[in-house]
Amino acid sequence: MIEISEDTIDRVTMILSGVPKGAERALSNAVNRGLSKAKTGAAKRVKEVYTVQSGALTSATNTRVQRASVGDLTGYIHFSGCKIPLYKFKVTGNSKVHATVKKGGGGTFEDAFIAQMSNGHLGVFERTGEQGIVSRLAKAKNQRGTAHTEKVEEKMGLSAVQMIGNEQVITQVEEEAQKTVNERIEHEIDRLLNGYGG
Repeated sequence: MIEISEDTIDRVTMILSGVPKGAERALSNAVNRGLSKAKTGAAKRVKEVYTVQSGALTSATNTRVQRASVGDLTGYIHFSGCKIPLYKFKVTGNSKVHATVKKGGGGTFEDAFIAQMSNGHLGVFERTGEQGIVSRLAKAKNQRGTAHTEKVEEKMGLSAVQMIGNEQVITQVEEEAQKTVNERIEHEIDRLLNGYGG
């Protein structure tokens, strides 16, 4: 969480008392710069802790930013998204699949295998023990009837929200964002006192 103390608000208000809405402009700009830092920093810090592929992390993450304004100094970032396939993390193995989601960890899946589906999707799968029915036409054209086959399910890793929520990740993101806000407040004060930033 990014916070601006009451003492800081009072100080900025006093210094910029001669600038129309000076304190609100300075503080909202600083908060928004901190939000921007947190947005870009989150992915970077996740990559330092987890083995997830950058492209997979980006495509599976939805980020919504509520920017601060002169009328409302509250701002926030909302991360959401689905779980990322395990194959998009560090996965190795032939007869047995070994996967590492978090750096320094990892484990072996005895009954899992790496395969490419008919639609081209590559992933780590595991047999469920349940029987399903598929058309024989999927195996051989012009044949009629159905065939029984064992169902498989894809093994999944973590979602972006779960990874960003890791204490190590979120602590660093918040610290960097807070530092950015604090530094930006001083910059905004100087900028407005010098007549910039209409």
